[in-house]
Amino acid sequence: MSEKSEARKGRAVAGSSGEKIAADPGRSARSSAGAATGRKSKTTQTRKLGRPRGAGHDDRRTAILKTAAELFAENGYEATSLDAIAERMGMHKATLYHYVKSKDSILYECLIASFADLDAVIEMTRDREIPVIERLRRFARSLAGAQNNVFGRCLVLVGERPLELGAGGDIRRFQRRLDKAVRDLVLEGAKEGSLRSLDPGLVSAMLFGALNGVPRWFDPKGRLSPEEIADAFIDMLAGGIAGTGRAATSAAKARA
Repeated sequence: MSEKSEARKGRAVAGSSGEKIAADPGRSARSSAGAATGRKSKTTQTRKLGRPRGAGHDDRRTAILKTAAELFAENGYEATSLDAIAERMGMHKATLYHYVKSKDSILYECLIASFADLDAVIEMTRDREIPVIERLRRFARSLAGAQNNVFGRCLVLVGERPLELGAGGDIRRFQRRLDKAVRDLVLEGAKEGSLRSLDPGLVSAMLFGALNGVPRWFDPKGRLSPEEIADAFIDMLAGGIAGTGRAATSAAKARA
């Protein structure tokens, strides 16, 4: 083969796909290295984009939800704007959207957070190794604690009405589970004889009515904690408020 033919062959060789392959070994190596670097850079970038959000992001989001819950409870849902939430957080409104989608989504997350530990409490009410009245007491103490934290106060004072039907339905379904847990305890206690045979719906309504009112008047600086208030309510529910003296006996006869 002539030197000219070798040169022409060296300049370019047609591949099966029609792409020209450089015959210069140095240029080919540089090209391959560049492509590999590009692939590595793209892979690294993909890993960064796909990396789970860190604890800092989650902490910031939780702080936003707590701030929003406080404002909702203080001023009402309608009167609280995203601008107000961002201002109290010391950030721009645009930054807020990196953590939350909308005001509705913030309220929904706040209300869901108010039930955070109550699934375990519902499970506890089914533990027959614990006396019924003690299970009722633990339930009331847990609920009182949950209702008087920042998210629980938001649920009691604002409620789920501002939410769309679907989201509000999630809240109401959980509330029905709580109600059923109390009703089941009352029925179980009546069956075994540890509680009087009473209308379980009325007992549940009385208990929740008492506990739901606490966030409206509770003072964190007061002499009783939410759990101690719940204990007092259960004591009154279990033992009544009537005395055992002559006046109580006369009142009982009058009712008869």
